[in-house]
Amino acid sequence: MRFIHTGDIHLGAAPDSLMPWSLERRGEIRDTFMRLLEEAQREKTDLLLIAGDLFHRQPLKKELREVNYLFSRIPDTQVVLIAGNHDCIGENSFYKDFEWTPNVSFFRKNHMSYIYLKKLNTIIYGMSYDREQIQSPVYDNIKVMRRFADGKPVPEDTIHILLGHGGDSLHIPIDKNALRHAGFDYIALGHIHKPWIDEDSPMAYCGALEPIDRNDEGEHGYISGSCENGETYLEFVPFARRSYLRLQIPVNTNMTMQAIADEVKKQIDERGRDHMYKIVLDGIRDPEIEIEPALIERAGRVLSVEDHTAASFDFDALYEENKDNVIGMYIAQIRASEADEKVKEQALYYGMKALYHMYRGDHI
Repeated sequence: MRFIHTGDIHLGAAPDSLMPWSLERRGEIRDTFMRLLEEAQREKTDLLLIAGDLFHRQPLKKELREVNYLFSRIPDTQVVLIAGNHDCIGENSFYKDFEWTPNVSFFRKNHMSYIYLKKLNTIIYGMSYDREQIQSPVYDNIKVMRRFADGKPVPEDTIHILLGHGGDSLHIPIDKNALRHAGFDYIALGHIHKPWIDEDSPMAYCGALEPIDRNDEGEHGYISGSCENGETYLEFVPFARRSYLRLQIPVNTNMTMQAIADEVKKQIDERGRDHMYKIVLDGIRDPEIEIEPALIERAGRVLSVEDHTAASFDFDALYEENKDNVIGMYIAQIRASEADEKVKEQALYYGMKALYHMYRGDHI
């Protein structure tokens, strides 16, 4: 039995709301989801598991109809999904009585239940969120079934899969060690946006299909797996259109501000202009140079600029030369303070820029 495990798709989300590419990202999230369904059809996938947060918020009826149509185009793939904390089944939710296409199974209940897919000889266990926060560890004591509700024994070769959403204190805390010993052939988890495959059991977080916010750094995609002869095989498949990348730029005293911006652009060109970047400047810069984030931001899809550079003042030498005047006193006072080292570094730089000019007549 071959399956795809995805989740945290967040249809309707528009990441980086203050950036010019935000609406483009909304469309790309939908496009990537559609590509995944095409992949499921192309690979003749038996089962598609969606571990919550298919939508970024409670879906409108027309949005459910659109997604249902997409599912109807892969009739040979069984789709099983739960609602997560973002698209939870609220009081007036259209999830409650929506009629899905025959190949789709949706967990409407807010407590653990199961779905038996006879054609795949597979039992899926799960529940949907009926509110944004669930603080009870509802998965910790779950075990695989030995008998169906009608009392008939579950065949020995039946595949057991837990479909869950959570993993922090406000969203179903999860004891991974307890789940490792619960007897499942696979534990398909959602909510944590970073993909993770357990080394000790058939358990994984698929991560967000596309990165949803600037903290979703690294690769994103889905889990491809199979259950064969009592064994489960898992593989993470990168699939996202774009990534959030942290780009460290080394700075030296020979670089002008434009040279720094050119280096940022060069490295963005090398890594791909489609990605979103957090720029981190590090090294020693000429004291004349003041970092201009706006100039760097024009180099590409730049989300933020962190300046970790230090000016090339020789504070030890300056202190020795100016022990008896305000420059030396200022250096000593800042160094003796209990402030953060970065704050002290900046205070020394900006204070020295003003004081040295005032008392020496130089322009630094």
